[in-house]
Amino acid sequence: MSNLLELDDLLTQLSSEGELQSSGRFTVDVSKAKEKLAQFQFQDAFYYILKLVQSAIAGGAAGLALQSRTAEVEVTILGLGFTPYQLENVLYSLVSDSSETTPALRHFAMGLNAAVSTRASEITVQSFDGKDGLEVCWTKKGQRSSLWKPTQTVVQTRLLLKRTAADMFSDIGAKLASRDIFSMFSGDRKGMDREQSLIYDHCAFSPMPITINGRPCPGYDLGVPAYSGVIHTLWSRLFDDGAALDPKHHLFEIYLPKHGVSAIAGPRLTHSRWPYGYEKNGLYSAILVVQARLPDDTVVMPVRDGVSMKPFKVSWEGPGAILYLDARELEVDLTETNLVKNEKTLGILGSLGRTLCEGGLQYLRSGKAVTSHKVRAELEKRLEAGINCPMVFI
Repeated sequence: MSNLLELDDLLTQLSSEGELQSSGRFTVDVSKAKEKLAQFQFQDAFYYILKLVQSAIAGGAAGLALQSRTAEVEVTILGLGFTPYQLENVLYSLVSDSSETTPALRHFAMGLNAAVSTRASEITVQSFDGKDGLEVCWTKKGQRSSLWKPTQTVVQTRLLLKRTAADMFSDIGAKLASRDIFSMFSGDRKGMDREQSLIYDHCAFSPMPITINGRPCPGYDLGVPAYSGVIHTLWSRLFDDGAALDPKHHLFEIYLPKHGVSAIAGPRLTHSRWPYGYEKNGLYSAILVVQARLPDDTVVMPVRDGVSMKPFKVSWEGPGAILYLDARELEVDLTETNLVKNEKTLGILGSLGRTLCEGGLQYLRSGKAVTSHKVRAELEKRLEAGINCPMVFI
């Protein structure tokens, strides 16, 4: 018999729709629960690791540590704890409208639901909410629960996932065949497994510290230097006319301060001469960028609970821009991986566009505008046109 963990093994305690047992557990019809939970699956099951990151950030955690090895994965979230009631009924939070379902619990449940499809042989979750602790383990033999108290009695949640023996050998083979053997030990991107690389690629905007096998998850830099090459740099210092600007250089950046508890982290470094509102280690609700190339389309880069989502393009009469924004308050699809393209989204983007145009005109008057006369004239024209111009999806 295969020891491959399946969704049925996580639903063994469920039996009838909506019934609350005397034990405090909710029970639902297994077949109906499977249908509902199938809607929360991702194209890439390893996306589960990103849902754990989102759970940590939505729950106000102090940090997340990933230890990912050939045989097992261990995720430790400090500062986030679930009650024993929540943990024993964790998947019920996806198939009900229970008042116990918080954003953090919902993210965590989606992560657990997806993790089963990574061909795990065993999943264990331990959580301590500061008062009570519980450990729940799922295997082919079913679910078992027991009291749990961490060595250090601080609020925390831990997930341990054991891979199947077949996948262990498969992963070893893949490492030897496609990865630089030295990068596997140095922590380089090309030597990372699925969990490590997903966090590396999608969590640069996280306002919460994350470590990948003991190494900090790197942040990000914005833009490129204004000039490349010794001759161009020397010429620019003598004349500063902006004629030889690198097209990827950011003419200006506008940083909007965070509002509420949700935010995106700012860059480690910016090359722009006019990063309005930027503060080192700051947290923001949006970052608005205009490049020297003045592209036609505007790219929206949404970030939800620290994880970058699928970007998309919009069109308007204003200058082409890159809009990084915290998407906590925007509508998303069921899996919360894509923004819903509706009038509410366009309204918020339109407001950001007006802010960008007003800030851009201020940039042109600042005395720090480095651009050729031709580009300056085009930028000013598009800034003035964009102030009252709506955006449309492409």
